[in-house]
Amino acid sequence: MGSPSVCSPGPEYEATGEIALRVTPGGFGTTTGPERRLDGLELVAGDRRVPAAGSFRDLADRLGVEFGAPDIGCREGSGAQPDDVVDLDSAAVRVIVDWFVLSDAALRVLDPGQQPILWPEHFDLAILLDDRSYGSSPGEDFHPTPYAYVSAHDHDGGPFWNAPFGGLRDAADFDSIEDLAAFWREGRGLLRGA
Repeated sequence: MGSPSVCSPGPEYEATGEIALRVTPGGFGTTTGPERRLDGLELVAGDRRVPAAGSFRDLADRLGVEFGAPDIGCREGSGAQPDDVVDLDSAAVRVIVDWFVLSDAALRVLDPGQQPILWPEHFDLAILLDDRSYGSSPGEDFHPTPYAYVSAHDHDGGPFWNAPFGGLRDAADFDSIEDLAAFWREGRGLLRGA
């Protein structure tokens, strides 16, 4: 699930031991300090705001952070190098941010007691219920457009389960928060034998 691994946000891990991200109105950011986030086409680190454009090395310098993931045993990384250039497409950013904002709201409907986590190692937004993952991806090689999923290998093999890891439905199939929550409820019901 999710897009190619991007491993964890280093400053958050170094300060708190956390690697989880959260959805914000304009993008995503750390769940605990220090504040690091994408806000539209800008990167924010505390009181510093810089356009998300240029080399990773230059962006890290302008934000006052070190480039790279912390040494926590990430099996994979994004493969990004310090001199690689960030050049965000504003329309693509808007599609992904809107999808994550909708998904965050729907996951909170599915289970109001949980805060959805945007996992940096897969870049998917998810919660766990009954040891199964319910979430959303911005797309990947397997399915190149945003989609919702229920990750479960112990399903009955019915038509809902249309992916190697469980069931997925393309983001274009959802018109509302409730539509998306209903998809996850359907998967959960099937897994519970309801």
